[in-house]
This record gives sequence, structure tokens and C-alpha cells, in this order.
Amino acid sequence: MRSEVLEEMPEAIMEYFCEQVLKRDWPNCIHAYYFIKNAFQWMSKNSASSYKLYYISNDVENGTFIGILSRPEEEYPDVVVTYTCPGNEEQFRRMLYSTEYINWQKKPLFQAIPFRMKAIVETMIEEKGLKSKLYSNAVLKWMPADVAARLDYEIPDDVFIGQLSVDHIDFIYSLWTHSDVYPKSDLWDTVRLNIGLGVFSRHNGELLAWAMCGSYGGLSTLIVQPDYRRRGFGKLIVLAVTKVMGENGVSPHALINEKNNVSLGLFKNVGYIKHSTTLPYVVVEDPDTSGP
Repeated sequence: MRSEVLEEMPEAIMEYFCEQVLKRDWPNCIHAYYFIKNAFQWMSKNSASSYKLYYISNDVENGTFIGILSRPEEEYPDVVVTYTCPGNEEQFRRMLYSTEYINWQKKPLFQAIPFRMKAIVETMIEEKGLKSKLYSNAVLKWMPADVAARLDYEIPDDVFIGQLSVDHIDFIYSLWTHSDVYPKSDLWDTVRLNIGLGVFSRHNGELLAWAMCGSYGGLSTLIVQPDYRRRGFGKLIVLAVTKVMGENGVSPHALINEKNNVSLGLFKNVGYIKHSTTLPYVVVEDPDTSGP
């Protein structure tokens, strides 16, 4: 019988775990750090999505963590965020093998895995009799909160920046390229509970571009309507959301597909710092049984 070493993280330990343990590896830990912070915030506000956060209570200092985000739409995978402090990879491997908290049959999506842990996750998926598939490699870009808060920008006369509302969700979701793994409830929670801003036409109020602080606590869902690209609206909305995040004490981070050169250049132009290694997204699939 396997022994479960993970326990659910109480809110009382969250501040110490994030500020004293994870921050020793800043900014490498930034994704797990804000995933945890956002999870407790959403759980206190009755989000449609649900979070489970697990840690090793008798060895807090090693920073081993698994977070699971489940959504009400059953056909969508759970999102799993993993982390352990450098040097603890073997303990993480043993924990990942023994834990019963991950529902492997639900084909989870491992989001932004630290590269040093990628092989462990992929091997574990195979040992569970399943197959791992690379969904994408993400480039992590981030900015210190104080720098973000000092950003400035000008808004063209023909547009204004306003809050997104739930009335915009259907339209936004129709243009979201990641709707294959992220359901509409992600946007519902984000718009209601987090920062979500849009660039709107002063002429007719049309929503032209938007970005949000998403379910993992980072800047996400940056989209400019196709007919309004190359007019600076993407940069404008990134600046606006980044600044508000900084003013709220959050160091913004974004996970950008390594093939998305337009977004990579945009975030560089805004002043985001590039992390040194890519962070893979890995999806779990059924094994290939087609034979030779």
C-alpha cells in the first residue's frame, strides 16, 4: 500500500510557503507562487472552478507542491501545476509516483512545468500506462511589481480602456485559440474575480482588444480583433493590465508560446524580462494501441 505524503495546504501556511520557501528561487517559482495566491483568492469568492493545493507538511522547506485546477465542464482536463525547489527532484519523483490526488484517467494538462522536472513528469505518465504529448513550449516573461506600477502610456482619442464584463465572454471565447483545453468557465471566473480590461471604440463601444489576469495569476488571454491589428492596441492593453497588476502589488508574468513571435516581441517592447528556459505544457493521452 502506498503512503500518501501530500496534505492539503491550509491558508495559514500559504504566506510562509510562498514568501519564505518559494521566493528563494525567484523568479523561477513565479508561476507556482501566483497560482497558489490566485487559488486562495478565488476559493474565498466561490469561483466556478475549484482548486486543490497539496504540499509535504513535514518537509515544508523543500517547496514540493502540486496544484490541481478543476472546472465544472467535465470534458475538459484538470490543470496541474507542479514545483519543487532545486535539488529535490528525486523526492518529487517519488511523491508523484505515490500520490493518489491526481486523477490520471481525466487526462490532465501539466501547465508550465519547470524544465528540470519535465522528464520526471513524462516518465511518470508512461508508468501510469498513458502517453504524454507536448502541447506547447512557453516562454516565461515577467516584470517586478514596482516597475509595472510605474509604467505609463497614452490612449488614442478614438478608443478608451474599460473593464470587461460577463457580457463579453461568449465573444472573447469564440476567438480564444486555447479553447481546446480551457473552458468558458475560466473566462467567467477571470472576468468576475480578477483584472480584465479591454480597448473599446469611442465611436460604437465595440471591444477591439483585451487581456486579463488569468486563473494562474498571470497575464493571459491577450487578443486583438483581426480587423484592428497593427494599430498598437495589443501593446496598449498589455501596458494597461500590467500597470494595474503592479499597482496591486503583483509582479506580472506571462506564458507565451515560443512560436508566437509577435507576442514575444510585444512583451519585450513593454519591458518584460525573459526567463532563461522554456516551460513545457504536457497533456496526458490514452496510449497508442493501433499497433505497428
